[in-house]
Amino acid sequence: MSKSNNKSSFVFIIVIFLIVIAFLVFFYFRGSNNSLDFSNNTLIQNNTLANAEKLSTTNNQLNELNNRINNIMSEPSEVELATYTTNLGNSSEGRLTNIQITCRKLDGIIVEPGETFSFNDSTGPSLTEEGYQNAPVIVDGETVQDLGGGNCQVSSTLYNAVLAVSGLEVTERHEHGKDVSYVPDGKDAAVSYGGYDFSFKNNTENRLKLYFSSNDETISVKISKVSE
Repeated sequence: MSKSNNKSSFVFIIVIFLIVIAFLVFFYFRGSNNSLDFSNNTLIQNNTLANAEKLSTTNNQLNELNNRINNIMSEPSEVELATYTTNLGNSSEGRLTNIQITCRKLDGIIVEPGETFSFNDSTGPSLTEEGYQNAPVIVDGETVQDLGGGNCQVSSTLYNAVLAVSGLEVTERHEHGKDVSYVPDGKDAAVSYGGYDFSFKNNTENRLKLYFSSNDETISVKISKVSE
């Protein structure tokens, strides 16, 4: 073979080699660009999802805040009209228990305009099934043991709170047959289910809410005006 043919073959091989190298380089950079595009698309999608989640969380928080504001705005407003507190002194455990049960029964009662509140109707009879115990009560001027002893102090505390509110008409009230120590003379209100009752009529134009609370030392009654 001549030197010219050898040279042509060598050049041909070099050209083919360069073409192969060129193709390899082309496909290499094309694959790199595709990977980069995929990575960019994935990053964009992840950022979009993250922003969407943040937006959803923010909207949920705003909705929750709006609901709370609406609940607060829709709740009735209250204005305290009177509060009266009496001292329990050295009351027995049974008497304290009876008072706590009765206060729980009465706490939160609403008295509508024109409505008459009845202590006995609201509390019902004092029953052992409800936890009432024997404690001192005054009957015909004598102190005896009976279920619900202590209820009269609750009714007397309420009576004195009622006296402090204009427009409340006492429709039934009875004094004990002897003086009691927890209210001034003539300011007590004896109660006995099926007998003596304490009641008053709400002659105001407002709904009234009664709050009763007690501990080992005092009983407190609060009367509030409720506005929608």
